[in-house]
Amino acid sequence: MKIFLWRGLLSRAIDLGTRRGHSMSGLTTFAIGDIHGCLHELESLLATCESNRAGRDARFIFVGDYIDRGPSPKNVIELLIERQCCEPGRFVCLRGNHEQMLIDAADPERSDRDLINWWMNGGEQTLGSYQVNDPIAIPADHLAWIKTLPLKFVDAGRVYVHAGVRPGVPLPSQSSDDLLWIREPFLSSDNDYGALVVHGHTPTDSGLPDLRANRLNLDTGAYLGGPLTAAMFSDGETYPIMFLNSNGEAWTSASDPRR
Repeated sequence: MKIFLWRGLLSRAIDLGTRRGHSMSGLTTFAIGDIHGCLHELESLLATCESNRAGRDARFIFVGDYIDRGPSPKNVIELLIERQCCEPGRFVCLRGNHEQMLIDAADPERSDRDLINWWMNGGEQTLGSYQVNDPIAIPADHLAWIKTLPLKFVDAGRVYVHAGVRPGVPLPSQSSDDLLWIREPFLSSDNDYGALVVHGHTPTDSGLPDLRANRLNLDTGAYLGGPLTAAMFSDGETYPIMFLNSNGEAWTSASDPRR
């Protein structure tokens, strides 16, 4: 059974990439879905990506939600900060709605609603990982890093955000709430945004990435027991040439690794 329902435009793009031999000259980009404190999966996926880039220049773009729900949010943040410091420009980390909830909960002028909302959505696991009882007590350098995370990143042919975009609104005019939180009407829209929207936020039912003509969902439910997934892009191709996951699997976008 096919995992992806290809529209005509998407099929032509993938076929064109095949005929070109998936040229890997220039920069290779790996986009990575929601981590949610799953350190082991992150380390495994990064190792798989490194082995598949085969020495080519690479950039990693993370679409947010590094904390909450999973077992090791603190260690995930430490790893991302360290990699950003050691390899400037190679690691682009976007803000997810869970980072935003933490920012609100750690604000000294927070409301009870801000604190309870974050705690009920996985904040308890983050507090346990940091061994503190209040988000204000999370190390200041970690909170400062989280506050600097941008909401989107744009490259040739793609825009990377956490949740998605609102159909009918130009990309430069999207609200922060939509970039962080939207599900519908984005998920069911077939609007052409002028770029492939690469996002996470909504776990896929299949545990596989969901590739459409206008968007790519990379949240494969790592904290729910699914793998952590990355899409691999090459220069000159809008659509991914390969998917990789934390189970060590790598497959082309038209095939199912479980077959």
